[in-house]
Amino acid sequence: MTFIKNYYKSILAALFYGITSALGIQLLLQPAKLYTSGVTGASQLIVNLLEQFAHLNTPVYLWYALLNLPLIILAWFKLGKKFTILSIISVVAASLFILIVPLYPITKDPLLSSVFGGILSGSGIGICFRYGFSTGGTDIIALIVQRSTGRSVGQVSFAINAIIIIIAGFAFGWELALYTIISIYITNLVIDRMYIQQQKITVTVYTHKIDEISQELLKSLNRGLTLDYHLKGAYSGEEIGSITMVLTKYQLFFAKKIILDVDENAFINIQPTMSIAGKFNDN
Repeated sequence: MTFIKNYYKSILAALFYGITSALGIQLLLQPAKLYTSGVTGASQLIVNLLEQFAHLNTPVYLWYALLNLPLIILAWFKLGKKFTILSIISVVAASLFILIVPLYPITKDPLLSSVFGGILSGSGIGICFRYGFSTGGTDIIALIVQRSTGRSVGQVSFAINAIIIIIAGFAFGWELALYTIISIYITNLVIDRMYIQQQKITVTVYTHKIDEISQELLKSLNRGLTLDYHLKGAYSGEEIGSITMVLTKYQLFFAKKIILDVDENAFINIQPTMSIAGKFNDN
């Protein structure tokens, strides 16, 4: 009950995602054999491949749940309990609503299906990101890869979506694959607008463990850092260091986790950045 009370807005966001993804898939994308991004798109693709080549009818929600299960377990150990619990709620909500909403095409126009299917999918994912958790699937893979290798979430998501599009093109024709590209593009566009993931912020960290934190941040984030070793606390009289960096809002979740894992007493100041000049990747 305490969790529900503290995170009821996030839970409502997860339910909103479940509804919008189910409507987009069952009414627009799946009837037209078009695909959304990530694990949801992979689930649709598996269903259509089994139907086309093995004459097996399996539901999208089943594959969506099965593909997410190992990823949720991985997220529990790599991304934290709160993040994982909210992601589980979003996965369960999407699975249930896809089960409930009947497979019923509301248009025969593949362009309309791709555009409005992308809008519905993107709006649900975007609001989940805004409240600090994912919709499961490739989001989890991308976030873990980013922390481990420093590669951007966009690079990982692009690679996975490219595989879905190529397989769909060979199996069902390149015209549908091109419409799928439109759908995925619209999805990502809506996510960006809702989540404002490209909005820049300036983060300043005050800590006694400046070297340990800066090393971990450099390993996990593709961003430069500015270090100041010569600060002094007015109240305590102790010497303290600071780390300053410019991030996107998308990266803030990971930066905070890295910082607090190394120094739970670190003080983090987060400020909006109106604009930047110069090469952002190198700061």
